[in-house]
Amino acid sequence: MRRLLLLALGLATGTACMPLPHTWDKVEDFPVEQAFVTTPAPSDPSELRVLTWNLKFAGARVDFFFDGWGERVHMTEAEVDAHMADIRALIDETQPDILLTQEVDRASTRSAYVDMVRDILDNTYFNYAAWVPVWEVDYIPEEGLGRMKMGQAVFSRWPIVTNRRIDLPQSTESSALVNAFWLHRAIQVTEVNVGGGQVVSVINNHPTAYALDGTKQVHLEEIWRVSEAAFPPRLIGGDFNVIPPGSQQTEGFADNAPADTPGVTEVSYTQQEMDALVPFYDAFDAAIPLAEYEQADDQTPYLTHSVSGEVFWTQKLDYFFTDTAFTEAATLQSAGDGSPPVTLDPMELSDHAPIFAVMELP
Repeated sequence: MRRLLLLALGLATGTACMPLPHTWDKVEDFPVEQAFVTTPAPSDPSELRVLTWNLKFAGARVDFFFDGWGERVHMTEAEVDAHMADIRALIDETQPDILLTQEVDRASTRSAYVDMVRDILDNTYFNYAAWVPVWEVDYIPEEGLGRMKMGQAVFSRWPIVTNRRIDLPQSTESSALVNAFWLHRAIQVTEVNVGGGQVVSVINNHPTAYALDGTKQVHLEEIWRVSEAAFPPRLIGGDFNVIPPGSQQTEGFADNAPADTPGVTEVSYTQQEMDALVPFYDAFDAAIPLAEYEQADDQTPYLTHSVSGEVFWTQKLDYFFTDTAFTEAATLQSAGDGSPPVTLDPMELSDHAPIFAVMELP
């Protein structure tokens, strides 16, 4: 488990300036934002170009203290701006119609208070953005982390008519006080009106990463229930924080922080967690089919996550599913991947590789 922020540190000192964590209803709707200048979108499309990408709050390959590989806590505005420029450049190269993102900051001390939703919305061809929060605290004392405002966002050429946040339960491993200041994971359900009477349900996900009490399975099962109940056609994607069944390696990953790093333990996955993905593979078309992944002699070309920028991708955590079909898909691991090939190296832009796909519309 990556270093768990001791978010309650210093909160029991009796100060008058108690930092305030934010909480949300079980189901809550959030506003949709529009670009200041809109770009004409294709009318009545027969397919969608889609991309899912955990942006690591524009942290690129900065070695942050909570990953166990470094000591950094904050970035400068110049660093964030440079990283966001690279993120936008890859978006421009892949030209997705709909973009699913995770770990998107809006007003966080660690990312120089840059609003990443507006940055993408106002500097790309996207016309609409829907963001929901998963971590919002006025001040986190651990390592001077400060203000936190992070969430998940969907970007679209076409109007987003629904932006709903469905709260997920927190782990039972930590106290109520720590949980109050920790992430509140959520499922984001949006509906995109692509014209011609067609509305696409887009479900953006980022369940818990390191809970050892079964919370990850609970999250994945809830994502399945929400996905199954959504109105078709459906696009389901995001960082699921679990590797597929049939993975050749389930522990001992090369990007694990050194064993003597305080607060860090080795990452591993249980069979029950992996099996929680089976309903998605059974009911939907996967951008990367499970049989293709399982039967590969070398699964490296499918992997999407690595904590250390010095270690190539070690785990497949990112997914796309649909109830129509994907006619094209690519895991963008390196410069030259994709069609047309990307010129930037995704290994340098985030600790997650983006997945690109083309989704058929009925």
